Amino acid sequence: MVRGKRTLISLLDGDFVTRVNIADVIQENLWFNLESLFRWYQVDHSTPQPVDLVLEPHPPPPAIRSVIKTAIQYSDEYILDYFLGRTFSSLSKKHAGDGIRATSASVLVAAMYEADVGLLHVASLGNMRAILGRPREQPADDAGRTIYDVHVLSVDHTPANPAERARIESAHPGEDVLADNTLFGRPYTRALGDSKLKWSTDVQARLHTDYLGAVPDPRVKTPPYVSAEPDVSTIKVLPGDFLVLSSPWLTECLTDEEVVGLVGLWLEKNRDTSLFDENVVNPPPEQLPPPGIAVTLPEELPVELKKEDKTPMYRRWNVAKRFINEDLNASTHLANNAMGGAHTDLRQALLDLIPGKSEGNIKPLAISVVFFK
Repeated sequence: MVRGKRTLISLLDGDFVTRVNIADVIQENLWFNLESLFRWYQVDHSTPQPVDLVLEPHPPPPAIRSVIKTAIQYSDEYILDYFLGRTFSSLSKKHAGDGIRATSASVLVAAMYEADVGLLHVASLGNMRAILGRPREQPADDAGRTIYDVHVLSVDHTPANPAERARIESAHPGEDVLADNTLFGRPYTRALGDSKLKWSTDVQARLHTDYLGAVPDPRVKTPPYVSAEPDVSTIKVLPGDFLVLSSPWLTECLTDEEVVGLVGLWLEKNRDTSLFDENVVNPPPEQLPPPGIAVTLPEELPVELKKEDKTPMYRRWNVAKRFINEDLNASTHLANNAMGGAHTDLRQALLDLIPGKSEGNIKPLAISVVFFK
């Protein structure tokens, strides 16, 4: 979504997206609040004004981050309160479905880019991921190849994060809520919706008794357990940077370094084509070289592999990571390499499976790649 010099991109993952159309609610609420903030700061300085009314021409990053955070939290509160109010508005079970819908949950990552000042603001809620790739000023290898650095702009709100684990345990002392790196079986500690871990026990008991709600979980004693407060970061974008937003499953298949390195690999092939530069004219198909699948190993990517590879999926599939660079779209390129890469038979088998009925071999995958000139 683009308005003037500002662009907003958001990804959501979870059943709350389809059940209550949370994506549209978040987008519109974010834009409304951000545009109100910018109108407040961008005053007309062409006419004299009282000193106490003169503001900066541009809101400072802390103000933008505060508005983004508040807008997301307010959206979550509004939706939960709206559905609960709808359910309780009648003594009949007429709107019982609304209370059930609000038990759905979604995680979120959203990015707003300001082209006029080159600032990128990223909000993360749950276990989505935002990764910025940045070319180094000096090539790091003998061939003069561009090497990319990795900047993770999101925060993992999961029980595996020590800070999140400490926050949950501090708020609910003595309760057995965390097990196997999950919170009551959930892989996240912050999310939109998930009213079963937010509404009071009295509300959930009433929903069960009178409005078709599920039997309350006896482990849930002192809600809320799940927060809707996002973390928001700001970074100055430089020429050549790119941003990858993804659902959680990508990081179960590829490390952050591999994600950046694979986009860098894609750029090596496509930077000088019309896919990346509209002023370039591609040769006609008959003049293109014949297709051939070149295999790239992780250590051959244009990035430093600093961290140990703890991603589980390739190990689960019992194949080594071997990447290809055959796709015209950068997001598709990442998706195909996440799902088997050069192991084309594996990828076809995964694509034939349905998430949720695949014995854990595949999960929903959403990827957005943004390039900055």
